[in-house]
Amino acid sequence: MALPGVRLQHVVNPAVTQVDAAVDLFVDLMKDDPSLLSLVGGDALLMAPLSRAMLRAGIHSGQYYEATHEQDGLVGYMVTMPPGKDLLSTDEQRALGLTDFMSKLSSEGKEYYKAVYLTQFPAFVNACLGPTGKRDSWYINMLMVRREYQGHGIGKDLVNLICEKASLKGDTVALSTTTDLNATIYQKMGLTLLDRKIMPSPWGDWPLYILSLKTNIPN
Repeated sequence: MALPGVRLQHVVNPAVTQVDAAVDLFVDLMKDDPSLLSLVGGDALLMAPLSRAMLRAGIHSGQYYEATHEQDGLVGYMVTMPPGKDLLSTDEQRALGLTDFMSKLSSEGKEYYKAVYLTQFPAFVNACLGPTGKRDSWYINMLMVRREYQGHGIGKDLVNLICEKASLKGDTVALSTTTDLNATIYQKMGLTLLDRKIMPSPWGDWPLYILSLKTNIPN
C-alpha cells in the first residue's frame, strides 16, 4: 500500500498544470541520465519538450496514472500503452509534440536516432519480447516517483494497477529501464530481467534493460 495521504488514480484528461508538473518531475529525475541526454542530442533544453511529447501521446492513446499527496501534490505517475497500441507510433500521437521536438534536434541528434536508436532499440526489444511482444503487452513507458517519496512502495503500487488489468486476460507487463538500480527494483517487484545491452552514444554509452512479467488469469 502507498503512504498515508497518497492517492493513486487513472486520470483521463489531466489539466495543463498536471502535465506541466509531470514534465518537471521527469526532467528532475532524468536530467543526469545519459540515455535522456542522448535522446535530446546533447541539448538539455529539449528534455522538457521530449517528455511532454511522450506524456501527451500516452495520455491520448494510452493510460496515465497519478500518485498525488494531499499536501505535496504530484509525487509520481505512470504512462502505459495497453495491448494493441504503441507509444508515438501514429501520426496523431507524433503531432502532439514529437514532430516539433524532432525538428529542433541538432543534425547530430537526428543522425543518432536514424543510425542508432531507431535501429538498435526496437531490435533489442524484439529479441527480448518477440517481434510483436511489445505491442501485445501492457508496456510501461514512463514511471516516475519524486526523490523524497522513493522507497515507500509508490512505484510498486502503480505497477500493480497495471498487473491487475493485465491479469484479466493473462497479458504480459513489460518495460525498459536505463539504470542498474531501477533494474534491481523492478526485479524485486516481480518482473523478470530478460536481457541487458549497452547502447552506444556520442554523449555517453548507456545500459538498456528489458523486463517483463507474465500475469495469470484469476481462477
